[in-house]
Amino acid sequence: MPFKGAYMFRPGYIQPLHGIKTKTAWYGAVYAMMGRFYPLWKWLFPKYVTTTECIGRAMLKVAKRGCQVCA
Repeated sequence: MPFKGAYMFRPGYIQPLHGIKTKTAWYGAVYAMMGRFYPLWKWLFPKYVTTTECIGRAMLKVAKRGCQVCA
């Protein structure tokens, strides 16, 4: 695959949705605590906070069409 075909996603925090669970115990505790504040994080840091659903859709879109906003 040529280098221009590689895309990176770097969110700061991903809120798990639809029953997704981490296998790492301490991550589970952090997600349980942070999840309550997700609306606040999303409001304070909209560029760095996302959900598993949103990032999954973005990855599928980039895989199908490439990146539309990349330089």
